[in-house]
Amino acid sequence: MRRVVLVFAGLLFCALWLSAQTEAPPRYLVDEELFQAVANEFSGARAKENVKGITQFHRIQASPGFTRAREWVVGRLNELGITDVEVEIFRSDGETRYQTYTSPLAWTVREGELWIEEPFQERFCRYTEAPMCLTTLSNGGEWSGEVVAVGRGTEDADYEGKDVQGKVVLATGYAAQVHRQAVIKRGALGVLIYPAASDRPEHPHMVRYNGLWLKAEEAEQAGFGFQLSRRQGERLVVALASGQRVRARAKVDAELHPGQLEVTSAFFRGEDLPEQEIILISHLDHPKWSANDNASGSGALIEIARTLQALIEEKKVRLRRTIRLMWVPEHMGTIAWVDKHPDIGERAIAVLNLDMVGEDLYATNSRLRITRTPESLPSFLNDLVENVAEQVAAANLSDPAGSQNLFHYTMTSYEPGSDHDIFNDGTIGVPAVMFYHWPDWTHHTSEDTPDKVDPTTLKRVGVVATAAAVWLATAGEEEGEQLATLGFSNAVGKLYRSNLLLLMPTIVMEMTEEEVGHLRDSFWRSPTGRRARHLAWMGLEGFAIVERIAPWLAESMKEPIDPFDRVTGFLEYASTVVPVERRGPVARRLFLGPLADSYASPWFREQLGADYAWWEEQAEKIPHWGVLVYETLNFADGERSLAEIEEAVAAEFGEVPEGVVERLLRDLEKVGVVEFLPPNAE
Repeated sequence: MRRVVLVFAGLLFCALWLSAQTEAPPRYLVDEELFQAVANEFSGARAKENVKGITQFHRIQASPGFTRAREWVVGRLNELGITDVEVEIFRSDGETRYQTYTSPLAWTVREGELWIEEPFQERFCRYTEAPMCLTTLSNGGEWSGEVVAVGRGTEDADYEGKDVQGKVVLATGYAAQVHRQAVIKRGALGVLIYPAASDRPEHPHMVRYNGLWLKAEEAEQAGFGFQLSRRQGERLVVALASGQRVRARAKVDAELHPGQLEVTSAFFRGEDLPEQEIILISHLDHPKWSANDNASGSGALIEIARTLQALIEEKKVRLRRTIRLMWVPEHMGTIAWVDKHPDIGERAIAVLNLDMVGEDLYATNSRLRITRTPESLPSFLNDLVENVAEQVAAANLSDPAGSQNLFHYTMTSYEPGSDHDIFNDGTIGVPAVMFYHWPDWTHHTSEDTPDKVDPTTLKRVGVVATAAAVWLATAGEEEGEQLATLGFSNAVGKLYRSNLLLLMPTIVMEMTEEEVGHLRDSFWRSPTGRRARHLAWMGLEGFAIVERIAPWLAESMKEPIDPFDRVTGFLEYASTVVPVERRGPVARRLFLGPLADSYASPWFREQLGADYAWWEEQAEKIPHWGVLVYETLNFADGERSLAEIEEAVAAEFGEVPEGVVERLLRDLEKVGVVEFLPPNAE
């Protein structure tokens, strides 16, 4: 009984100790003077004008349209007097690989038209009038053929009993997969893609963004692709179902060719520790008109640059560390850049990813989501950003040109899908949060237009990101102690919210030692106990108070302290109840960054062959399968045994079917991106 009481006394004392050792932290980490300086300077209206400027370009990755958009951004920075700008170039040709990512082909497009000639005559698409209706990376040429409907069109079964050679395929699946099945594999001329009935049925006239994403060796076989609205697609389906002959004619003026990925960085250099970087990143690519995704992030980043410039010139801010602003081709540009700069994990302190940050909340039925770092990389950054978001909400900021909507936001568990994935990866280890809006019915469609961008939303997100970045770039020992206090208090609270309080009855109830032991052991073997133990280990190990904030933490805080010893002892005791096998084979990754496209890339499919079907089955059965793969690889650090990896994954995601983690890693071993080392191998 005495030991259980001491455990909770130690936990409580940990929280009390920090407030006894240091002054209580202020309610908000960013002091009011700095906060007001940022809020007064940042203009949501200016940010929206930047958004409008970017949307005039058809900015497909590695293509001339992206170059023009990038040049526009650099020109805008120069107009603002920001000249410390660097552009790095990387080859992109459909075959050059950066780690597990294959670079895309470039695409020069001038025009494209789709006509339906039978059973009626009507032009369904003209690229120069609606750029998104021409599927990205459509080949140049002229075609005419009969239309055949194939359902989704992504699997062999969709084509059973159907001859599509020399014909045009009508389908609802993603264009790249349909094109490979119909055109590359079966000799069809091209593909017409429309939304399935379940895809935003209340918007029958919208057109989705799809791409063919061809490999270099597929370029000569490539056909065309057009994106139809649901209304257009259903007209053709009805005609075919009634026995009518449907015939289409397509003409595309475009070329596929090698190109380049362009990564732009603007610098605000630190005076004391210039080698330490805080990175704000936004992807610049997407079709013409695409506004919230992600002209909003890129436009906000330009306004952040202007705000920083003004604050520095007015001597309201003195940077100790460097702030780097980056405009990238999503995923591909970032992994190419990291491949060139593998030391970024040693230099960068934090990353703030701005992706879809301008939504008019009522027009898009959305809210701001701030994604925390993954559990494999716990970080003080979560506590800082959440604290600044609370400050912005309390200030009720709005822009004169924007709405007066409430500031709807939420902090979420790790969510993938943008450039923060690459920095959070276990081989890079730079904590990165993402700002984005979801749900958003306009996402990847022709409805994502500047009229749905709100200057007030841009201002709020811009102030959160700017204030957090400036705080990190200027923080000293005092600020480090304040953040440490806040972070540790939050960590202790997280342990309690994870149901550790279930053990409290052992303090107040009259129980024998045997009964106490039975209750305690049952708890630690339960999913709740397993989860609590995992959070405790990851929280204290990753938050580290002495490691993650080391660049500015006071020396006195680096010394071992009794409360931490108590908590560590508590966790070690928990591990003796349900011991984790620390011996056995050790998994180690052999590549940098995440697995390309979260295991869905054509390269990975080809490498696995028939075994890929198992991965698709797991995606159907296991929630968040893509994140589970991501975290499994993050835990495969060359130090953890297979048993330890399985324990960490099960604790993070709940019970995982037996053998799944090992099968996942063994398949990656076959592909040559993971190796297993003997126990205790160096």
